[in-house]
Amino acid sequence: MRLSRTCSLLASALLWVATLPASASGGDDFQTNRFASEFQPANAELFASGNLGVVPGSYWRVYHYLAYQAARGRALTRQQVAALGINTWHVGRSSAWAGVDPEKNSADTWLAARAPYAAQAALPADIRIDASADTADSESYLNCHSDAFRQAGVSMAARARLGAGGKPDAWFKLWLQGQDAVFSNCEEPPHGFGEPVPKRVVKLPPPLPANAPDWLRDDHAYQTAAANFYARNFDLARTQFQAIARQPKSPWQALAPYLAARTLIRKAVLDYPLREKQPAARERVEALAQAKQELDALAQAPGPARQMVTLVEARLNPAERLAALARALDKEPFGPDTPRMLSDYLVLMDKMMDTQPNSALAAREPMTAWIASMQAGLGSGDVSLDQARQRAGAIDALRKSWLKQGEPLWLAPLLTMARANELTAAERKAAAAVPASHPLYQTLQYHLARLALLEQQAERADKDIDRLLSAYGKQMSVATTNRFLALKMVSAGTVDDFLKAARRRPDPVERGEAIDAAATADAAETDEDFGIAVSRHLPMAELKVLLKHPLLPPAWKPMLQETMLTRALIFNDEDTALGLLDAVAKTRKSTAHLYERYRKAASGPGRRLAGALILVNTPELQPSVIDKDDKSRYWGCAGAAGRPPVAPHVPMPAPRFLSAQRTVEAAKEQETLLRLPLRTEFLAPTLLEWARTKPVDEEAPKALHFLVASTRMECPYGTAVSEEKQLRARYSREAYEVTHKLYPASKWTKATRYYY
Repeated sequence: MRLSRTCSLLASALLWVATLPASASGGDDFQTNRFASEFQPANAELFASGNLGVVPGSYWRVYHYLAYQAARGRALTRQQVAALGINTWHVGRSSAWAGVDPEKNSADTWLAARAPYAAQAALPADIRIDASADTADSESYLNCHSDAFRQAGVSMAARARLGAGGKPDAWFKLWLQGQDAVFSNCEEPPHGFGEPVPKRVVKLPPPLPANAPDWLRDDHAYQTAAANFYARNFDLARTQFQAIARQPKSPWQALAPYLAARTLIRKAVLDYPLREKQPAARERVEALAQAKQELDALAQAPGPARQMVTLVEARLNPAERLAALARALDKEPFGPDTPRMLSDYLVLMDKMMDTQPNSALAAREPMTAWIASMQAGLGSGDVSLDQARQRAGAIDALRKSWLKQGEPLWLAPLLTMARANELTAAERKAAAAVPASHPLYQTLQYHLARLALLEQQAERADKDIDRLLSAYGKQMSVATTNRFLALKMVSAGTVDDFLKAARRRPDPVERGEAIDAAATADAAETDEDFGIAVSRHLPMAELKVLLKHPLLPPAWKPMLQETMLTRALIFNDEDTALGLLDAVAKTRKSTAHLYERYRKAASGPGRRLAGALILVNTPELQPSVIDKDDKSRYWGCAGAAGRPPVAPHVPMPAPRFLSAQRTVEAAKEQETLLRLPLRTEFLAPTLLEWARTKPVDEEAPKALHFLVASTRMECPYGTAVSEEKQLRARYSREAYEVTHKLYPASKWTKATRYYY
């Protein structure tokens, strides 16, 4: 059965509020990997044609729809992709997904058409109209839609011709004043952010004199109902629209029943909003059911009522509507309705994945089940117990319901979710047997190699990765190539191969380039996985080899030198530190003397003190510590730094070229670095002990000044000890007191006005 033409739930719905993690259809505050976007391919047309490359589970769902269609042998053409008008995670080139289209929903066109009439009627030509309003939950929605402004423009031109000689007269002026009153109800009353919205006071059209013409009386009745509608006087507005529907001579008689039904929809969604994990209010359901009944009676003829029925159906039973849309999108050929249906489907899918992900995984419709399985367990932050259960449930559902069909399509979500040793021998064999011509071939091969690395089969993975890059590298997108290079960096048997694999081209999606754009001068950039591998898995001995290697990207050399010097000073590795002094001091003229001081200091305590002076004067020097979860630890913060990953992160093993001995050395060094106290707590004992000897050295009060200042920049989260009782606070006070007692005349003492 073919679905009736649908109305985009976000483009023309009265209200829809759904917040999603960025890894789903979309969301706010997402960040993208510059070398392999977690959210979208660089070239949607090429992707939709079947050149999928590696399809991550974190892709926005519109791209999972395209991947699903291509994998089912229904790749989209360039013209079809253009018809979708994909804009990041939504369908439609404008921002209609948010309910506001600056080009179509603004009042600009109406105001421009109104201006000359207003001038003739001696009314203000420059008025302000804000079409948006706020819900009780402070969510924004579009109160006055573009259709209202278009209809007002048509009516204005017609009414202006009703005066003598076809020109505007005093009756038209009253009409225009009435319409201005209607649109003044579009926006909320002024209020501060976060404050309750003041109670609305409806602004009605001015009263009509007794001798007003019939056409103006009819329009006045319609304007009054519309004003109450926008001011949220829904019961009164509905009564007034119903009265107009009983007036056979009114030009608004045919439209009034539809608008009366719309008041029920507005009342339902605004007065009885859905609450998270709570059933819909009885009043909401009853209002929507009544609206559907009235719209069904009107939907026999073409018009907006037919489209609005689908909106109400989605609100009354979103699961049924989602299922109907999934069946239509899966089975029907691409047609004029497809963009609207897909837009509605994505909105409903967002809601279901946000509130009932298990229902999506258990869907009978293959497309919904496949997309939900691809994204099972995704979410911002660390892997929660719910996400882990969702992933396990998705794998179980795949094995029970879909993998029995023997289609490669269902292997993709299984391998995307799989961890080490989770695949059965049969599943692994089936994935390896998928032909290279299949759109999901590279996705499956990528995950087979990834799992081999996690299962300590790095040599086998390395051969497979080399084979794939050699055979298909020229056809791969930049992002897919980078994803395979990330695996190659782990499987590399030599440091040369490790460094070659570390070089990445930025994903053209970040620049709007063609997917097959020529290599650029920045081809020697590296992704963050290179820094993780270097900082976590390479011991000092291997870092020295890397520093001298001709393939080390030039941008990495100063960073590596700083990291190595910091670690050497922490470990009291004098030989390594001496070898790095000149390179690190080169760009630090104000503290260059401290590096020379280290060189001239006596071995042992003298150099330990000189190293502490370098570190306290140069807080940007970091040991670059990475924990077992591949999270960076800033020396000065107790917890991991950085934003949470888009998807649950599974750390990769150490690069294959490292010997077992080197891996053990690196683990011991990381263990020592992870146990370090906060930076000030590490440096304070050495500096305070020396400063109390009252050396004739301006570096003493200067060091204590920076020590006190550093305590204000640290973040010792994760401790139950109050800040004033923490060790760093004690050191801060001690440094302050020593400075003021022993060095009262120093400029650094005078600058140290407070302790932490």
